[in-house]
Amino acid sequence: MGIAAGVLYRFPAVLLAMALIAGVAGAQPTRTPDKIGVVDLDRLVRESPQANKAKQNMAQRFAKRKNALERASESLQSKIDRLKNQSEQMSDNERNGLESAIREDKHQLQLRQSQYNDDVSDAEQKELHAMRSELRKVIDDYAEKNGYDLILGDSVLYASDSVNITDSILQRLQQRSDDGKPEQNQ
Repeated sequence: MGIAAGVLYRFPAVLLAMALIAGVAGAQPTRTPDKIGVVDLDRLVRESPQANKAKQNMAQRFAKRKNALERASESLQSKIDRLKNQSEQMSDNERNGLESAIREDKHQLQLRQSQYNDDVSDAEQKELHAMRSELRKVIDDYAEKNGYDLILGDSVLYASDSVNITDSILQRLQQRSDDGKPEQNQ
């Protein structure tokens, strides 16, 4: 048997091996595509009933201090206007006393405003943390019940409407708010 006959004799075996390899490769279990959803967390924080309630709580909680700061600012402005309009009719002692009072009032008002801003910022961070925790629970529950493999949030640059589940999550948050489930505040 010559070389050509040997190659022809082995050719069916080579074809059979290639077919088996191709069959094994093609026989890999097919996996269903992952179900992916996208949530606009900024929108949830802006539009959820929980966010609205947090804003109302914050406004009520800090209303007295805000009003007191506004009254102090008006009082300071009144003193500044008085100094501006009446300084020529005032004695040196009276003018110096008013200027000193204005400086002291400005300093005190700035301190109070700074403390107020810090307190509001701290309270907002606590509210946001509690709200994000609740949002996370609602999103996780929704994903599990609806068979999602992956939910993306903050760092998504683009998502088509077909994977955007923000409206569905907002509906869940509304239901949760309407049902009176306890919300975590602070």
